[in-house]
Amino acid sequence: MKVGVIDLGSNTSKLLIAQKNPLSVQLDFNILEEKSLPCRIFALTEEKVLKIPKEGATNLVSCIDKFQRICQSHQTDHLIIVATEALRNAQNSKEVTLFIEQETGLSVKVLSGQEEAKAVVKGLQTDPIINDLTDYFALDIGGGSLEIMEVEQKRVSKIKSLPLGAVSVALANSSNLALPLTPEIQLKTKDFVRKIVQKEFKIYSAQRPNLVGTGGILVFLRLILNNPDASINNRRLNLSEIKQLAKEVCSLSLNDRVDRFPKLPSDRADVFPFGLITIIETMEFLGTQNITHSFHNLRYGIIQDFFESLDSGILPAQ
Repeated sequence: MKVGVIDLGSNTSKLLIAQKNPLSVQLDFNILEEKSLPCRIFALTEEKVLKIPKEGATNLVSCIDKFQRICQSHQTDHLIIVATEALRNAQNSKEVTLFIEQETGLSVKVLSGQEEAKAVVKGLQTDPIINDLTDYFALDIGGGSLEIMEVEQKRVSKIKSLPLGAVSVALANSSNLALPLTPEIQLKTKDFVRKIVQKEFKIYSAQRPNLVGTGGILVFLRLILNNPDASINNRRLNLSEIKQLAKEVCSLSLNDRVDRFPKLPSDRADVFPFGLITIIETMEFLGTQNITHSFHNLRYGIIQDFFESLDSGILPAQ
């Protein structure tokens, strides 16, 4: 059994194709292919409301078409399409979802914040290093939202989904993403993130020794901080190093940022400093000096859940 998962994000759309592997001692599946496509879809209306323009919706359809061809080349048996913050809170979410389904003939499941967070933790727990942990905080930072979960005895005990993805924070605090972040914009962004974090994270009463995370910002943060590449041995990122990098990144224009950090794609470089500020403020609030990154993300969790359903004799609807 082969299954593909398409994750429609606000900054990037991603595909994961996996095959059931009953002989594996770590994963229930083998990864056949992973693919990401840049797909910035948000726009900010004059009323400061997030909306997906026609161009953004068309870009999502184009991504799905490309991913579908990849799935066909692998002869996948099942294709799951999910959307998160991008379609969850956009002003015209229903219209865009309907447009995608009409253009592609495929259904799209818009995950709630709770569903997204649970799938992220399930994905993280397919990572052997993360699965060895018992109690920890987990976060997933995307383009549109930030999910943070408290895990106790390997079970999710608390979940919060916030509109603090890198794109969302950037659009709320800057009118020109090509320029360096002035001290005023940096302070404004920190205050913006801090107020939401302090208000919404009151549910987290305990301090946990471990913080683990996934998401595009952490991928590129890890690539930049760890030379020569993001190997499995260099996944622990230190707060002081992140702060030092953020200081440099914020001082650079978009063009200079891309030149200075070749591993940072131009379609991510404009919102990268806002993602760093969000991570820093979250780590400081949680009182942790380190975050352990994992590539085992939302898509891993959805595929794991799919195969668990198969094992229980329940075949999810096509």
